[in-house]
Amino acid sequence: MNGKQRIAEQSRQWFWDAFLELLQEKDYQKITIAEIAQRADLDRRTFYRSFHGKEGLIKWYFQKMLDQYHDALYQQAQPLSLQTGLTLFLNFWLERRRTIQILIQNKLTFYFLEIWTKEAIENYHLFTESWRTSGSAIEITYIETFITGGLWEIINVWLAKDHPESPKEIIKIFTKTLQQLALSPDETLKKHGTLGD
Repeated sequence: MNGKQRIAEQSRQWFWDAFLELLQEKDYQKITIAEIAQRADLDRRTFYRSFHGKEGLIKWYFQKMLDQYHDALYQQAQPLSLQTGLTLFLNFWLERRRTIQILIQNKLTFYFLEIWTKEAIENYHLFTESWRTSGSAIEITYIETFITGGLWEIINVWLAKDHPESPKEIIKIFTKTLQQLALSPDETLKKHGTLGD
């Protein structure tokens, strides 16, 4: 990253910090670009050089977080065990809990799911863990949608709490549920009336 790019990235961070402050003071819909720029002590034109609007700013933050998460993921010994992968994921977001709470309160975290699911499907072939399902493109699309959607909803429920459980406890609950689902899927579905007699 050259000097000009570093300055542009720093400006984006200042816009984000200003936006986050404003989110704690007023409703998302009532926040204007002019207010964000004023709070960041930057010009509106500078904002529009980087973002198309508030949605663009939110997507920038989540893309940045996803890139940081992937960097942390690739630093781990490969292939990852399910426990190691989940621990990394949960700790990553726990460290960003305050920001995520603000976004949860304003119902803005769905932007991350949109970005993450798309990238997870596109990059599925890069991972070789034995617990991952191999299959056709459509099968991978469905399984990655299920995994990313489920994990992100866990984050939204978990980190919305004033006193969230430890990552270890969340992993225990998650893996127990997966094991129960895997034991006898037909019996489970039949028990709940999903399958016919």
